[in-house]
Amino acid sequence: MKLLHTGDWHLGKIFHDTSLLEDQRHVLSQLLEELGKDNYGALLIAGDIYDRSIPPAEAVEVFSSFLAETKENFPELAVFIIPGNHDSAQRLAFVSSILRRQNIYITCNPEDAFTPIIISQKDEKVAFFLLPFMAPGSLQDKTSGRENKNRENGDFQDMPLFAGNSGESEGKALFSQAEMAEEAAGRFKKILGSAELKNMPSVLAAHCFIQGGQESSSERIFIGNAEKIAPRLFSDFSYTALGHLHKFQKVTGRMYYAGSPLAYAFDEAGSDKFFIKVDIKSKESGFPVDITPVKINPLRKVTRLRGEFRDFLHSPEYEQYSGDYLEMELTDKTVQINPMQILKSRFPYLLSIRQNFRDETETGAKIKTVENENANPVRNFEEFERFLYPSQEQDELNNKTELFSGIIKQCAQKETAGEHEA
Repeated sequence: MKLLHTGDWHLGKIFHDTSLLEDQRHVLSQLLEELGKDNYGALLIAGDIYDRSIPPAEAVEVFSSFLAETKENFPELAVFIIPGNHDSAQRLAFVSSILRRQNIYITCNPEDAFTPIIISQKDEKVAFFLLPFMAPGSLQDKTSGRENKNRENGDFQDMPLFAGNSGESEGKALFSQAEMAEEAAGRFKKILGSAELKNMPSVLAAHCFIQGGQESSSERIFIGNAEKIAPRLFSDFSYTALGHLHKFQKVTGRMYYAGSPLAYAFDEAGSDKFFIKVDIKSKESGFPVDITPVKINPLRKVTRLRGEFRDFLHSPEYEQYSGDYLEMELTDKTVQINPMQILKSRFPYLLSIRQNFRDETETGAKIKTVENENANPVRNFEEFERFLYPSQEQDELNNKTELFSGIIKQCAQKETAGEHEA
């Protein structure tokens, strides 16, 4: 059975004050095109459908249109969706029971991840498990003695995968990603060993940070090892389709991040993006998998350039980048005035400029960096608020942002008054 793995779409993403919806539509059209090239049995979308918990209406329309076109063109295709840490699970779960009748499966509660969804294609069967992003407290410890034993010892690193079968009683809520992953692994191990599933390939879709994964600046990364998950926990699955990290990468031979379909930060400039084609050999011993990256062609590339201002403005060698999203680093010895405004006449998608110049002082030459990009403290405040409180209503966020903006203005006024007095 052939599967197509993707994730981290971040529909509605704003990149340096520029909407990427047109670019995202372009990517989704390529995804539909790829689905038509082979007899795929399932599409897995591994979280972060949207860029924020309350997505803009245009982003919702893009996702809705994609699902409608997918089912119109491929009515037998199973579509599996999980929310990521950017999504609102409750909003994404809307009408999920109706979509299930269309072979579209959305699992938003981690407690529902342990019921397999078995898909048949001709004479092949695969069991799918959908583990959404696990918010603190979304799983309870139901493994006999595991919580108390390890808490008494102060040891959370060596918790057993499965320590009993008395999982009927309710346990205490778990809060770290590591704890919840250990609990999930224990339950999965028991289910995968059942008579119904032990002779059937299994696939897990999960949105999490696996230890050893390579991150980029466009992700919300958690601090500390308690939020990183050991890859051994999901080693029983024939394939694990991961979401959260934006770089395409192999974790193990059966565990991959598809990465985001577009570069969402300039530290990803020049990197290729992919969907992942997975071919599970369900008739062979051990259910081997073949992995094929499917390259994505973006509407516009994300590019970093370094050079002098006059060369960017006049040299023909830079004309090839006029259609790219650009960050430029100016190496001139003096600061250029309004370089963004001037260079945008030639590079309409120039989003960021960095200026390096030499400051000759008594202590010697020092390199100073001037940021001319959209360093917006109010926007940074909004992003931080969404990270801390992903479920808060937009009106509440607007009120906080208005208050923060007022404080920024007051500080600027006081600073200006101080300069005048000096």
